[in-house]
Amino acid sequence: MLTLELTPSKFEAIQAALPGGKGWIRVNNRSYLHADLALQRPTGRYVSRLVLRITNTLLSGVHIRTLGHNAMPGLLFPQLDPAKGLSQIPIWPKGYKLLIANVLGMESIRDAITIPAQPFMVLELDSSWQSFEDYLGAMTTKYRTRAKKALKLAEGCERVDLSDVPAEEWIPWAAKLLRQTLKDKTVTLPVSLEELLKSFKSSLGKDFRVYGYRKEGEWLGFISAIVDTETVHAMHMGFEPSYAQHSQFYQRSMMDLVELTILEGRARLNMGRTATEIKSTMGAQPVENQFVFFAKGLVVRTLLKVYARYFHRLNPYTLRNPFRQM
Repeated sequence: MLTLELTPSKFEAIQAALPGGKGWIRVNNRSYLHADLALQRPTGRYVSRLVLRITNTLLSGVHIRTLGHNAMPGLLFPQLDPAKGLSQIPIWPKGYKLLIANVLGMESIRDAITIPAQPFMVLELDSSWQSFEDYLGAMTTKYRTRAKKALKLAEGCERVDLSDVPAEEWIPWAAKLLRQTLKDKTVTLPVSLEELLKSFKSSLGKDFRVYGYRKEGEWLGFISAIVDTETVHAMHMGFEPSYAQHSQFYQRSMMDLVELTILEGRARLNMGRTATEIKSTMGAQPVENQFVFFAKGLVVRTLLKVYARYFHRLNPYTLRNPFRQM
């Protein structure tokens, strides 16, 4: 089975640096850091505004914990036993009514409410690709033309590798762009995005890569990634909306990570969730995953069941295959 988890040493270094950690919890004979989950102001762009308002009202005062840190999505997938249910959590976090885990696959789990998540989009690299041109050359004419169009639209915008630049020189404007990009989403990131980026950089050093994009001296966007043993993980992205709309910045920055993955000799690029169809045009394939909710209280369990049954919907998408058939 494909594993997308970050190398344990890297994962532990980051989660120890982030605020919100509350200690360790034993689940299915393994120990995991558990952290507070703090919902930011919902906007309703990706989930019904009414549902979010009702949910926040009903969950007000309900203490929530996550297995692993909620600011590290897609880097930890706890191993749960579907048959054990709540019994695999011998010591429940004191004062907490809800425990959340993100797991790969779509298996039912006893005593839990499972809610499907958007798939992770993962590009497996062909071992014959030695350069970005090899990657483009493997595409059909249609998708190669689309990729080159995105690169053409981004011309005039300089890409700057900020990985070795002192953090204090790029974090202030990068955090501002990240906040602007996330403002219309339902997020659970820390209030201080500056501290978030600083934690990743200080914990991972050279393995935390940052590309900044500027035009006429103005920073218009950035993307970050973690280079792990076999996988490159796309992480944070921030951009100026007016620039991104006409420049196809999203595709451009993701293709820059494809090039990074090839140059680093890694096997795959985990592009993360969201923009499923766009990422499939770059060759990524979906990896199913879901959120698992353990709750002891009847009210909380009922609320989650109602939401899962009547309100939760994933955006439909069509998968594309940009590569020539061999």
